[in-house]
Amino acid sequence: MANVSNDLHYAVRGLRNSPGFALTSILTLALGIGAVTAVFSVVNSVLLRPYAFRDPRQLVVWHETIQEVSDRYPLLPDNYKHYLNLTAHSKTVADAAIFQNASFAVALGQDHPQIVKGLSISPNFFSVLGVTPTLGRPFLPEEARKGQNNAVIITWSAWQRFFGGDSAVLGHSLKIGGEQRTVAAVLPKTFAFSTLNEMVGAAHPGGALPYEVFQPLVPQDEELTADDSDFGFLVVARLKPGVSAKQASSELDRMQKAYSLSNHLQLHLGVVVEPLSQEVTGGISKALLLLLGAVIGVLLIACINLASLQLARSVARDRDNALRAALGAGHRHLFQATLAESLVLSAIGGAAGMLLALAGVRAFVAIAPANLPRLNEVQVSWPILVFAVFLSVLTAVIFGSLPALRSLRTIPQQVLQSGSTRIFSAREATATHRWLVAFEVACTVVLLILTSLVARSFSRVLNQDRAFDSNQVIVAQADLLTAKYGGDQGASARSAFVDRALNRLRANANVQFAAVTSAMPLTGETNVYGIHREDHPLPDEKDPTADLRNISPQYFAAMRIPLVAGQEFEEREREHPDDAIISEKAAKVAWPGENPLGHRFRINGRMYTVTGIAADARIADLKIDVPVVYLPYWHDPPSSVLFVVRSPQPLDGLAPTIRRQLWDIDAEVAIPIIKSLNGQINESVSTERFQTIVLSCFGLAALLLAVLGVYGVLSYSVSLRGQEFGVRVAFGSTRYALMRMVVLEASVPVLAGVALGVLAAAGATRWIRSLLYETTGADPMAIGCSIGLLLLVALFAALLPAYRASSADPMQALRQE
Repeated sequence: MANVSNDLHYAVRGLRNSPGFALTSILTLALGIGAVTAVFSVVNSVLLRPYAFRDPRQLVVWHETIQEVSDRYPLLPDNYKHYLNLTAHSKTVADAAIFQNASFAVALGQDHPQIVKGLSISPNFFSVLGVTPTLGRPFLPEEARKGQNNAVIITWSAWQRFFGGDSAVLGHSLKIGGEQRTVAAVLPKTFAFSTLNEMVGAAHPGGALPYEVFQPLVPQDEELTADDSDFGFLVVARLKPGVSAKQASSELDRMQKAYSLSNHLQLHLGVVVEPLSQEVTGGISKALLLLLGAVIGVLLIACINLASLQLARSVARDRDNALRAALGAGHRHLFQATLAESLVLSAIGGAAGMLLALAGVRAFVAIAPANLPRLNEVQVSWPILVFAVFLSVLTAVIFGSLPALRSLRTIPQQVLQSGSTRIFSAREATATHRWLVAFEVACTVVLLILTSLVARSFSRVLNQDRAFDSNQVIVAQADLLTAKYGGDQGASARSAFVDRALNRLRANANVQFAAVTSAMPLTGETNVYGIHREDHPLPDEKDPTADLRNISPQYFAAMRIPLVAGQEFEEREREHPDDAIISEKAAKVAWPGENPLGHRFRINGRMYTVTGIAADARIADLKIDVPVVYLPYWHDPPSSVLFVVRSPQPLDGLAPTIRRQLWDIDAEVAIPIIKSLNGQINESVSTERFQTIVLSCFGLAALLLAVLGVYGVLSYSVSLRGQEFGVRVAFGSTRYALMRMVVLEASVPVLAGVALGVLAAAGATRWIRSLLYETTGADPMAIGCSIGLLLLVALFAALLPAYRASSADPMQALRQE
């Protein structure tokens, strides 16, 4: 222990004598360790930390598959009748609950209602999860029947917000949708069920909001009997002990296929089972792991730079080590003494990195997309701090090993006899430096290529032709959830509300066009149905599908979606509710090589006539051009209405007017969203933007570190060869020739690193292929720009040492030994 204490004291004293080196090393380590710890905190919270449910690894989600549409929709929501059959006969599933996303208009006092996200659930939902309410009881089986579903269960946050944490909340009423609902239970404070969408991969307009209210799910009569429709639910199941998700998937898929055959269904059904954790994070896991890999790469490059600096210092300390060896110090003591300095640097850098990680996590949460799963659970916990300590020790070993191992090769007699050996050792160290530079250049090339590919993919998403104009457009959501708007009987009330609202909005002087649609733009395909032609009948399972949107007149004008044939809906066409407008892609898939105008078709059980063809606007997803069928809203007014308003007036000025005019018509209407269409576009690509920004930061950091590495190695090499350069000048070598020689020597490790990096990137790009949009892993522009940028900055890094070499004084060189 005394030796260790002495070595640490000696290391601290040595660092005090080299404050510039110490400060540079500590800052580099602090930034590297802090960044890795912060990103790992997010990865741990989102991907690795178990859910707060009983035996969370036994929880799975299953989706149905239909072979006929599997190319476009590989996973589909669940059918209620199929859920009952699979649950009743499965040997691998202990229990399963079915649920559906829901929105609730909750009113407090005399205030306007606010939209609260929640779920409609089967009574066994919480028992499947293994969650026991803090107060009250779960739903009873009889509460899942029509007329008896008056109870609700609320989360801890809703209890605090709506009732102030009153312990006597049970039995109290909450006004939801204009009706009083009785609170049956309050869930634990730790309960959180991540947002899931019935359509896998589809966005949710309120995706950032947590589930706070739960009501019993009451199936409709047709949902209990339908086999080939009503796929609109999600199922969470608990597997029996010892059963894997793969085993359950095999059994349920086999059962579903047998069910299709025995009941002579036209559809070929199947089932896919996935762990709940994979269902929640599957869409983001690869992106997060990419960021973690990138930041680890940056830390590795930083360690290589520090190893180069430590190696240079070890050459300068050869005489000290030789004296200590001559006085009896063994190899173990020399190794320990040399590594001690690295440990001191890592300890200080690691401590500073932990503090930076705390700030980094807060910054990460602030800029992360709001729909990132489990974002509210991200924090720096004790296991993360232990990881940071381990990382600090690991970095010390990585960048301290080379100089420590080199100290074992010190031969006291040779070092103490003359300076020539020191020159030889220095040149040997320079060769090692070049290998290190080649390796860090390779790491940098990989990061730059990955960053360029992701940035190019993101650019293509944003800059492609959308066939609609998002500038000066405001979207406002109005949810008609009170009893008077419910069911088929409320259709006339919904239609009357929309008509009055549109008249008021269009009367504003600053409003150019106002229309409605049934779905928030860029939230995926929300209402998919088959297009069935009576004049060219196909089996239902082979009908082409389209996304169904209910719209009003002026919709295409408000969105500036061109009509390529026919005409837009007009108010006078209320007498013809069977008119329909289809997109160009819908025309191509349903009427290939034909003019669809005037043709009749059936969709969602009703017959329509094609009266217009619209351009292919990417209103569902910027990345996907889907067939769309537009129907006039008045035959089936939606309960969640999206107003689309084109106006030069800014959002801040027009939003209060929209709210006031809608509430003047009905004060109980909830208005959860008013934002610009550009804002909605930004939200729809928030994940891609986030990973592009973070990756770009890591890529630039790697580039800077690589430049410093090239500069450091060349500067060190030039400082050792001053006499050589002076002699060359004395014998007639020109400044240009000396600069050219230094730059060419620098190019060897750089070009070797580029070649190695391109080979490594070829493997890495295959892994991120699913993250790219219309961009291949071998994109020449991305690869060429990455290599060109690196070579350019490496050239600049080499010029200053090269200029210093060309300025060598021949007289001073000849006076030296």
